Amino acid sequence: MISESQTQNLKMTDSIKRRDFIKTASVFGASIAMAHPASANIFITGNDEDDIKNNFFTASFNKKNGTINIHRNNGSALITGGTISANTGNGKHSIASDKYRHRVSAAAFNDQSGSGKQLIIFSKNSEHKLDFEIHLLLYDNTEAISIEAICKNVSQQDILINSLEPIRVIKSEGGMLSIPGVSKCITNGAMYYNAGIIHEFGTDYKIENDIIGVSLVNHSIASPNETVNSWWNAGLFSGYNKESFVLGYLENKSGLGQLLISKTAADEISFLAESVYDPETILRPGKTISSDRFMINIAGDPYSALENYAQASGTLQRARTSSIINGWCSWFYTLSKVTEAEVITNTEFASKHLKQFGLEYIQIDEGYQKWHGDWEGNERFPHGMKWLADKIKSYGFKAGLWISPYVISEPTELFQKHPDWLLKHADGSLQRVGNWADENSEEALNENPKRYCLDITHPEAAQWLYDLINTIVHTWGYEMIKIDFVAWSILAAQKYYDGTVSSAQVYRKGMEIMRNAAGDKCHILDCGPAATTTGLINSMRIEADVNYGFSEAAWETYFTHPACSATAMAKRYYFHKRTRINDADHICMSLLSNQQSEAAATLIALSGGNMISGDRLIELDEYKLEILKKITPSFGEAAIPVDLFDNNIQSVFALKIKKKFGEWTVVGFFNSSTTETIEKIFLLERLWLNTNKTYLAFDFWKQKFIGEISKEIKVTLQPGSVTLLTLHEKQGKPQFISTDRHVLQGVIEIENAEWNENSKTFSGISNGPLSSSHNVYVHIPEPHEWTWSGGPILFHDYDSYSLKLIDEHIVQVHVDFENKETVSWQIKFDEFFK
Repeated sequence: MISESQTQNLKMTDSIKRRDFIKTASVFGASIAMAHPASANIFITGNDEDDIKNNFFTASFNKKNGTINIHRNNGSALITGGTISANTGNGKHSIASDKYRHRVSAAAFNDQSGSGKQLIIFSKNSEHKLDFEIHLLLYDNTEAISIEAICKNVSQQDILINSLEPIRVIKSEGGMLSIPGVSKCITNGAMYYNAGIIHEFGTDYKIENDIIGVSLVNHSIASPNETVNSWWNAGLFSGYNKESFVLGYLENKSGLGQLLISKTAADEISFLAESVYDPETILRPGKTISSDRFMINIAGDPYSALENYAQASGTLQRARTSSIINGWCSWFYTLSKVTEAEVITNTEFASKHLKQFGLEYIQIDEGYQKWHGDWEGNERFPHGMKWLADKIKSYGFKAGLWISPYVISEPTELFQKHPDWLLKHADGSLQRVGNWADENSEEALNENPKRYCLDITHPEAAQWLYDLINTIVHTWGYEMIKIDFVAWSILAAQKYYDGTVSSAQVYRKGMEIMRNAAGDKCHILDCGPAATTTGLINSMRIEADVNYGFSEAAWETYFTHPACSATAMAKRYYFHKRTRINDADHICMSLLSNQQSEAAATLIALSGGNMISGDRLIELDEYKLEILKKITPSFGEAAIPVDLFDNNIQSVFALKIKKKFGEWTVVGFFNSSTTETIEKIFLLERLWLNTNKTYLAFDFWKQKFIGEISKEIKVTLQPGSVTLLTLHEKQGKPQFISTDRHVLQGVIEIENAEWNENSKTFSGISNGPLSSSHNVYVHIPEPHEWTWSGGPILFHDYDSYSLKLIDEHIVQVHVDFENKETVSWQIKFDEFFK
């Protein structure tokens, strides 16, 4: 038991915050508060309304009616009538009911996200069933509110918990969130195959659940107004330059965080956050369960609000954001028929043509294994998986491997000898799993062999999973693991061996097992609900896996499917390098035209995430191979979707580049139509550029100087194409503006570029792979006409580079890396233009 005096000296930690508030004999007999060691708790008694303040808000709790109210410091209401509830097998338990008595304390705190003040609300149930402890946090320098509900079973019987609602603000119950001018929201899907939508309030919406087997307690919250649902988080939009809100879970370690949102008046929102425990979780007498931490975040524009939310989540969970995959994968053209020989042939090709440009990984996908659950190589991999990893390394690459760690086929030794390690139905029979709606469907009944699911809440099954990953990484030597087939396996459980844990807890536990076995250096790419595994995984697949068919399907996967790469990287851009690395799909060009290939490759490059080739490299034509080189390696920073709230499939992305020698913006304009020519017009301020400045525009794929632009930019796009521009602020002196080496035009290959006024010399340092070459483009302010006399229009050759005037404003520097990887070059204007 922790006494009151001991607790006042405890630093706020996750373990105390989630589990230990019940270590007092009575919620009213002793108070637990997670204060900074240097701070004393302040116990508030006597008043109906207790509050805390920071520079932005006053947050209060009304003990009389059990509600939370938050006001801005200008006096206007932000949230009124908010409450907290638990949904159980016996109905809803709300702290706003007359069955709860409340006590409140206030305390200073200091955690990894900052310092501030918190209200700690103790709500005791008169029926001795469920007690609550609620933590409402205000950080000193953050315009956000964080809230967490912890629920304890104080009865003598088990209680089935379906979900906790850490905040419930419903108009019909006296609740309101005030957001002036709110018109749209951006949602999120639970998995990679649902990227969310941009919803305009006042239009039709149908609640859909995209997690197989998960039952939702809440549905419509404000009839007749439509209710929008979103997993993990949602953004509320009032305008591109208007104050915006993000409602979102900072973590999902205990439950699957869902939001329901409805616009109930011109400037009013009703919403609830629901931490879903599915299958329903058994809460034993004396045990607790947390809702996880939920945030209401406010910023001056929608992009900042989304980014600040993701950064807060990543900081809290110590996200892994430094490892990015530049590699090749076998899946999209071999499917499950991959062979050892095919892998080796492409690896050898990549070593000759792509390694020097930044390709690092060779990943074997589905089809190499004997069975799901027996991950040694089949007859097409006669030398085994360790031998193949060693072979890949001999070419200078890192080896990666696909697995579906929870799927177990009937012929495996595990199924034959340890059926008790597998998921079961409520009646004790084994639960089959598969990518179908029902195990009694025709597809499921005809499946051979049948598949089942490892239940890692069984201790011996957990050990088997650890041993598998340990073997793959430390015995076989694979340095990257791709985790797949989770939606219809471990997350589709009807019950677990340990009934006291939720699906979110199980999924995170499984990833903890795999991370502990793999170690910190192994890259884990997750095709699951990454919001539950932040801090454990390195990257997440973020778009729908639909590239199955011919050229139409290939184009669809990047630009036209509701969860295509374009819309997924737009609606999820803000998570990249804040909570994880985004994986916006493999780049597969074999079925696309050259123009379409440029568009698809540019899109993947602008995602800033994993860059994985999915083509048969040995048959990739020369131009498409050059395209692949031009997006390798990934820069690592995500472009921002300019038209995020304009459409449901976004088509304009801008990335600000900052180097020591200069700054520029790269903008990609895409036309997803394969039949229509379109025109796009944007004010420069929409690209985060100064409308009072003039910019120099260069078209990367056409290798052409477009000219000067100001105020607005207008682009005409051919069907199925991209226009990729660099925009440099005009300086009135010679300046670097582009290269043809990499789509980001200088971020990878230019080490320095500068003008010396005294010597009238422009000089630069370029980097490139041995035996390669590329062009650098320098803009000169004064035009120079073409003449028969030659001069600058002719080639001027120097050691490792040549110069040529190719436009009245553009000097081309052709850099040759035949003997060295770094070349210094210069343009002596008095000599070159004489």
